[in-house]
Amino acid sequence: MTIERLQSFYGLTRVPFGRDLAPGMLHRHNSHAEAVARITWCIDQRALGVITGEVGAGKTVALRAALSTLDISRHTTIYLGNPAIGVRGIHHHIVTALGGVPRFHHATLVPQATDALATEHAERGRTPILVIDEAHLLDHDQLESLRMLTNHDMDSRSPFACLLVGQPTLRRKIKLGVLAALDQRIALRYAMPAMTAEETTSYLKHHLGLAPLTELRVRGSQINGQSMIGRATFPGHGGRRRHTPGSGRAGGSSGWCAPGDR
Repeated sequence: MTIERLQSFYGLTRVPFGRDLAPGMLHRHNSHAEAVARITWCIDQRALGVITGEVGAGKTVALRAALSTLDISRHTTIYLGNPAIGVRGIHHHIVTALGGVPRFHHATLVPQATDALATEHAERGRTPILVIDEAHLLDHDQLESLRMLTNHDMDSRSPFACLLVGQPTLRRKIKLGVLAALDQRIALRYAMPAMTAEETTSYLKHHLGLAPLTELRVRGSQINGQSMIGRATFPGHGGRRRHTPGSGRAGGSSGWCAPGDR
């Protein structure tokens, strides 16, 4: 079974729930808007922020939306999607992202990364934004090294913004006594809640609207893909009704069934 065959079977012009969406096409809901606003504030203040949420809550989507609104001539994003690279790996990534050649010895690499962040802000006029995704995978030494990077000008200010994005275990890890200094320095904390039933319905309609249907009959009427919520009769199933996601029928199966799946 290929994606192309599924699209043809259901009459979709594109995959409706793909990740390759432009920021302007992302679905907006209350927790998403709140996360975007807080991330934007954290960047503006060059502060340390922690964004947490369960898997699929939309943390990275909110991050993409917030970063897309920034002036690229005044901001430099340093994104680390896999933090399981140790303390040296974080410093190495910072130096490389800012155009430097990382030094071999860790004792000289640490001040090199610190100076690179300060130079990017003071001399080039751009605010570095260090974004660490899957931050719940960071160990204590890595978290402490991030705190030390924010020590600048006798701890009076920070030349960069740092965003730690991860699952709820990150919040619990930071609350450990060994990381009390880091916990005290965090300026932004936001735990993204799950979408409500109404927001989930809106999410489905939004994404189906981005992938218009060429043919779909709902209760005998032709629609253009703006709604698949409710009972639907799909071509090729001999008039057999299927329950689509969000229809509210207890124990109902999803309408996204492969051709011939009976």
